[in-house]
Amino acid sequence: MSSRGKATLTPFPYEELDNREEDHWSGAQLDDDRLRALALGAFYSARWDAFHDGLLLGPEREHPLGDRRELAIDTLTGAWGITDGTEAQASMEQLLKGMHAPLYALVHPLVTAALTAGERDRFGERADRHRAFLRQVAAFRGMENPEALVRDYDIWCQAIKIGFTSHLARPVATCIHAWDLARVTAVARMAFTAGYLEADVAWSYMARALPLAQRKYRNWRQFGDAYLAGWTYWQACEDLAVLKDGGVDRRMELLRLWTRPTSPWRRVALHPRPEPQDAAVGE
Repeated sequence: MSSRGKATLTPFPYEELDNREEDHWSGAQLDDDRLRALALGAFYSARWDAFHDGLLLGPEREHPLGDRRELAIDTLTGAWGITDGTEAQASMEQLLKGMHAPLYALVHPLVTAALTAGERDRFGERADRHRAFLRQVAAFRGMENPEALVRDYDIWCQAIKIGFTSHLARPVATCIHAWDLARVTAVARMAFTAGYLEADVAWSYMARALPLAQRKYRNWRQFGDAYLAGWTYWQACEDLAVLKDGGVDRRMELLRLWTRPTSPWRRVALHPRPEPQDAAVGE
């Protein structure tokens, strides 16, 4: 604080953000809703050095791993098990419904309650009740592994306890559908780039994802926080070791999307701004 009680300005804390490549724009003439639909997956455009206003997803330059079509095919096969358009559409349908979001909606509130129990739950009775409840849910839903939800519960609890979620905004997002919806755009663009989908089909899936995001989130800030919480939950359940440093890196990329003037999240708002009403006649 300054001597007059006013907060002093401090430099932006992540200098390396400005050392990364600029946001890429092709100058394509797209309406705002298409830009918004593409912006759902802005994280992937930034990571892949792709145009923010183009359907193709891939670096707009030579890349040591191959051209963008090869990268899209390799990523769809390796990360998603997608080898054709039918499989791409099936994955996007699942993402639209919520791939990880419904599981998180069950697990996260229980973990939060367990971690705030304090001395009232000295011997962990509450956590035991939670595990029993999750086993019942898994059995009711016919899940192949009835312990899957219990495993996620224990891992998410551990991740929070050891500080591997410290990169998340507080309070932690309660809905992570943004994580699934961002990947709808990513998969649609990769499948188009790979030659698995026609452009109109890819656009149609992104058009379905946009209103879902608009119903759940007020702005890109909320959307980005929820996306990061979803990635963190998924990564914790996949590999805690990767989560330790990867979360900070992704947070920095989101800061870049929130703050840089060339970011798609600065160019178009998640929600259309209301049109100003015409003044009444005679005023």
